[in-house]
Amino acid sequence: MRAAIVGGSIGGAVALVVVVWCIISCFKWTRTTSHDFVARTGGARRFEYSVLAAATDDFSEERVIGQGAFGVVYRGTFTCKGWSSGLPSRERDDPSSTESSVSSNSSSKEPGDGSEVAVKKILKETRGGNLDFFAEMNTISEAKHKNLVKLKGWCCRENNTNLLDFMCWCCRKEEDNELFLVYELVPNGNLHYHLHESEQVITWPTRYQIVKGIGSALVYLHHECDPYILHRDIKPGNILLDNNFNAKLADFELSRVGNQDNATMMTLAQGTEGYIDPECRKDGKVKFYPRSDVYSFGIVLLDIVCTRKSREQVWELYKGGKVIEATDERLHGDDFDRWQTQMQRVAVLGLWCSLLDGAKRPTIQKAMEFLERDEPLPNLNYAVNTWLPSAHHDAYTSHCSDEQTLLSDLR
Repeated sequence: MRAAIVGGSIGGAVALVVVVWCIISCFKWTRTTSHDFVARTGGARRFEYSVLAAATDDFSEERVIGQGAFGVVYRGTFTCKGWSSGLPSRERDDPSSTESSVSSNSSSKEPGDGSEVAVKKILKETRGGNLDFFAEMNTISEAKHKNLVKLKGWCCRENNTNLLDFMCWCCRKEEDNELFLVYELVPNGNLHYHLHESEQVITWPTRYQIVKGIGSALVYLHHECDPYILHRDIKPGNILLDNNFNAKLADFELSRVGNQDNATMMTLAQGTEGYIDPECRKDGKVKFYPRSDVYSFGIVLLDIVCTRKSREQVWELYKGGKVIEATDERLHGDDFDRWQTQMQRVAVLGLWCSLLDGAKRPTIQKAMEFLERDEPLPNLNYAVNTWLPSAHHDAYTSHCSDEQTLLSDLR
């Protein structure tokens, strides 16, 4: 009798522990990932994985439209049903909501002719505890500008769905989940393709329009957002073009929100060789600040106006008073005389923005005023180009030119 009582007590206690553990597991299972992600995404829309899989033909290779260091981008096509199921129920039920209007407008289309999006699958090995995922999503979801690519939502596919994972919730890792970002589809490719790979030459008026679009986006990020936002990876491959060749700045994996109390930010040096600020080519943590983006913007300007010429070649021609000869030969047509003053202005601005001494670079706001107000060209004739070996042999090791004894009025 005593053994039965002891055994029953132990069995009851064990059963109680199991029941309590199951209740806690259920709570954690439903809230740990989903609710935590929802809270950290700032209210951005969550898409179901099944909707994205259907839109991309199960993420087939035929749907791949781009691939970078942080993820693979797929072209997705929502059917009317698929698009609607990606919305929260309140938006599906509310006919007055914007997204519901999109869905209802889509209903008039032919079957299969739904809205198109770009779906980025984040690579696990680059996520760093999902920090880059949340950085990109929170940054771009808060930023609203016509020259920034629009974020439509996100998706988290939880791969751990067996009984063992359910019971061992305390050992689950967020890194085991698959993460996706859903963007508007910008259909005309990126600027790098049109400058270096396409057989069709972009005319100068179109290039100038792209210059102003990129500058407008950076003025917004640096001066109109509070706190300011650093992109940190500005390059032609991250500048998308719509069918009217309007520029949209994309890929915010490396972006960071600035510190309201300090104009600089300490972070690991990351970026693209040839476009990263030379002052940031160091091991460990370095200072990033808005003029680091200005350097990258300057190199992009030189790409646009002096395609296929290095920055050093442009500097040499500028020193000889022949900067107009650095312009893309494909632009030397019948309208060249009409636009050469504007081309020269953009080339000089590219050199000014890409000075190695960050204190000598203009702010992006000053740079755009320089373009739009036809201000006098800055005098860079005292810049001396010398080749210096980099002191660091890492991913950013390179040779770079050093401009010295610049005029103080370039500040």
